[in-house]
Amino acid sequence: MLRSLFLSLLLAAAATAQTRPDVNGTWKQDNTRSTVRPGTKYTYWNKIEYKDPNLTLTTMFTGGDRPDSSSSRTYTTDGKPTVSSDREGDQFTTTVKWEANALIFETVEKERANTLTTRETWTSSADGKTLTKKIQRTGSRGDSDQTYVLDKQ
Repeated sequence: MLRSLFLSLLLAAAATAQTRPDVNGTWKQDNTRSTVRPGTKYTYWNKIEYKDPNLTLTTMFTGGDRPDSSSSRTYTTDGKPTVSSDREGDQFTTTVKWEANALIFETVEKERANTLTTRETWTSSADGKTLTKKIQRTGSRGDSDQTYVLDKQ
């Protein structure tokens, strides 16, 4: 009986691990399927390097009316918070974890007088060629929902 229970738990753990999509690679945003302002001319890219539990996310912008830029952040997907700040002094506390086959980023941004909370949910298409990011923001500036669709390059 104990052996059967152990085998069941082992199989359940293996099934859970298999539901996690491979997010590694370079991903280009499809502006026609994403929530962007009309007339957006820049190109948004993500380069994702993931080896459990470490995730490095490099974001790149090219074209349009903004100078080309890139930035990288490193997270862990074990639910431990990562704290960072930007050049304006805003502090960001981000927790990243898997919930079934979705990768969840929960970020609290503390500005001088405001707090903004963001929940970003990443899901992959069954064929692994499309990454969808659903972003929900709440805070003193109002609430918003956005969807970004990226294609694997």
